[in-house]
Amino acid sequence: MIQAAGPKHTSAPARPFKNRFTIWVWQTKGFLGRLFYKLGEAAEYDLVRFARVLKAIGFVFVALLGHPLAHLGRSILQGLHTIWEDLTAPFRRLHRGAANVRTLVADEKQNGVWHAVRQGLRYFGRGVRRYAYLGRNLLYYLLPLAAGGVFVFTVSTTLQKNFTLAVKYDGQLVGYVTQEATYEEAARMVQDQIVYTGDEQKWQLTPSFTIATAAKGEVSDTQTLANAILENSGAEITQAVGLYVDDVFYGATTQGDQLAAAINAIKAPYEAENPDGQVEFVQKVEQRSGIYLTQSVVDYAELEKLLSQEVQGQRTYTIAPGDTPWKIAGENGITLDELYSLNPILENGNNMPVGEELTIGQSVSFLQVKVVKTQTEQQAIPYKTVKTNDNSLAFGKTKVTQKGVEGTQQVTYQYTYIDGKLVERTAVGDVVILSEPVEEHVSVGTYVSSSGVSFVPSGGGSMAFPIGPGFSYMSRGFTGVSAHNGLDLCGAYGTPIYAAQSGVVTYASATSGGYGVHVIVDHGGGVQTLYGHCSSLAVSVGQVVGRGQLIAHMGSTGNSTGNHCHFEVIINGTRVNPAPYIGMG
Repeated sequence: MIQAAGPKHTSAPARPFKNRFTIWVWQTKGFLGRLFYKLGEAAEYDLVRFARVLKAIGFVFVALLGHPLAHLGRSILQGLHTIWEDLTAPFRRLHRGAANVRTLVADEKQNGVWHAVRQGLRYFGRGVRRYAYLGRNLLYYLLPLAAGGVFVFTVSTTLQKNFTLAVKYDGQLVGYVTQEATYEEAARMVQDQIVYTGDEQKWQLTPSFTIATAAKGEVSDTQTLANAILENSGAEITQAVGLYVDDVFYGATTQGDQLAAAINAIKAPYEAENPDGQVEFVQKVEQRSGIYLTQSVVDYAELEKLLSQEVQGQRTYTIAPGDTPWKIAGENGITLDELYSLNPILENGNNMPVGEELTIGQSVSFLQVKVVKTQTEQQAIPYKTVKTNDNSLAFGKTKVTQKGVEGTQQVTYQYTYIDGKLVERTAVGDVVILSEPVEEHVSVGTYVSSSGVSFVPSGGGSMAFPIGPGFSYMSRGFTGVSAHNGLDLCGAYGTPIYAAQSGVVTYASATSGGYGVHVIVDHGGGVQTLYGHCSSLAVSVGQVVGRGQLIAHMGSTGNSTGNHCHFEVIINGTRVNPAPYIGMG
């Protein structure tokens, strides 16, 4: 075919580097190919050689061991055939004998059934005697098999059991464990549950261990073993409830429910009477359940008796000459306020009748019940009285110029009772004022008609010294309202006692104790003076007296151990130190 002529294309000459790279690639491929061929040829040749060696070894093994192994195989087959013949021979012989017996009996029936039976039995007996050796051969095989079966059964049964440690306590089996650590942990659990009530108490566990086999279900875990130890230790420890009062142990009982009921019964009446109150014991009462040593367990009747008894009875004291309230309180371990609250007859120390029996301690139950309840009350707010001196009124006379009106307030109190007796009342919360009080204004007369005697209002000047000629010394000064609230001014019996200030006599009599024969003078403006332990009086109630006027004579009546005048200054109901008022301050 003639191709049409076209334009000529001239290719660019190849680069030298590209030609060299192409040549290098073809050379590398050829080298690797020859290398892999040589390696493959060598590997193939080695495998062929190895197979030839194995074949040669096989021929040698067969040549050396083939004949003995063939002989052994034939011997084994012959032995197995002999055993099979020995095992099946009795059964084959028995089968043929049974067939022969049936044939014989059938043939002899013509001579009678019983004759046929006797002939059959004789034939069977001869066969048994003749072929008895076949049965013996069978036993020779069966007995070893039976022994092997027994062995296999024994081994399989034994393998199902574990070799364990049997734990015994006091000769009684308490469980099986696989290791002593299980027992030690169980013993620790038991010890942790025991409540010891004294430092000298300690319960020792002394078990014994022996090796034994037990099924898996018989092996005890830690908790099961701990329970078993507790169940088998009844003679030494037991489940009980201990009674503790203020952390002091009083005994344990196995009748915990009865103990709880008896304790609740003590509080029950108070709870019924105070449904809205908080009822609890003064002491911390606890019933602790746990494992106790039997030596800590007491008869329940003892605990029941303890709950109902008194641990302290009522205490009394008889006033002796020279006794004072603070002396009695101090010697008997009570406060002065407690002494006054238990004995209103003392009049807060103003009355000390010699021979009077005082209460210094009340009976106390073993368990005291405290009741706390809150109560809101309305109270009157006292009005203030404002007194104004009025010289237009006679001394001792008063005139109300504005009547006072009490206010009203609402106060919430918290009452605390112990065994039904009020021991504390405390105001809680804020006081709510319902109505304010209105002041009372009073005019106080200061006019004295006696010539030469002028009244000195309270605070307007000093008082006169109340003891006349015969005064010796002051034996005791003012030490406080609750201690000694006046001055003891001593002198001879009958020494005159004068009014320290002008005023009106509001008291002039005697008491069985305390101040004895004494006088009280009201000087107006809330000021009063008291003169105690007098031997006789020179004034009477309602009499107006002037400053320095004779009102009594010194003595030792009432609660006194020597002649003296007990002098007090009282301002607005409060006893103050008289010394500055009479020039002794």
